[in-house]
Amino acid sequence: MKPIDTYPRTQSYDIECIHSLSRGEEGIILEVPDMSLLASLGLRLGKRVRLISKSFAGGPVVLSVDDRSIAVDRELAEQITIRK
Repeated sequence: MKPIDTYPRTQSYDIECIHSLSRGEEGIILEVPDMSLLASLGLRLGKRVRLISKSFAGGPVVLSVDDRSIAVDRELAEQITIRK
């Protein structure tokens, strides 16, 4: 993963993990685990992502990226950092 503090900060943003978004909220990916599967699904730095749904019982998080829906594990979603 690339650390967040290597990005220039000219403005103030709300930085949080994808899992903390509410249904329908969007953000730009700032940090993502270095996994080739995630990149092939479109979860890459700079991509806009929207939360479609999440389970409160620790189940998967469903995201929309590049006009497709992707389900990721909750633990993985907590490792993907976005800015709102």
